[in-house]
Amino acid sequence: MPNKKTNEARIVPTRFTQIARQKPSISREDAIEAGQSAVTELEPEYLEWVDGLLRELWSAVDKAGQDDTFPNPYGEEAYGLSNQIRNLGATFDYEAVTHVADSFCELIHRLTEAKRNDPHAMRTHLNALRLVSTPTFKREGEGELASLMNALGQLVDHYPEPTGNIG
Repeated sequence: MPNKKTNEARIVPTRFTQIARQKPSISREDAIEAGQSAVTELEPEYLEWVDGLLRELWSAVDKAGQDDTFPNPYGEEAYGLSNQIRNLGATFDYEAVTHVADSFCELIHRLTEAKRNDPHAMRTHLNALRLVSTPTFKREGEGELASLMNALGQLVDHYPEPTGNIG
């Protein structure tokens, strides 16, 4: 808004700028610790969320596999669900879930670009997601992640990386 006397722009303080200028009531370290504690407390709910998403994903993969054309709406649904699982894995420090779900997303992307359907490769990724989404794998199976990702990578690499412009 211009100042009538000087014709210079005047910044009108908003509620947001006033809040942003306040000194924090909690230290950065305490905020991080509180956030990590909240995530830890939500882990049982995370496991329920992932279980529900995996059930939906299983259904989408089954339906996508029954349709010879690709892409199809069920493949797109599978991509979206896998993306949600990937994001949840990152939030709750399930590194293996993040990697496997990312590989699944890449597989579906390549299948879409190639206009090919591969129900076996999708089910293999789904089974891997079921395995790595367990607390047992998180605690004890991380050493197996490299060999699992190598095997999944071979399935993904069966389809050429799409060419062309990204974005």
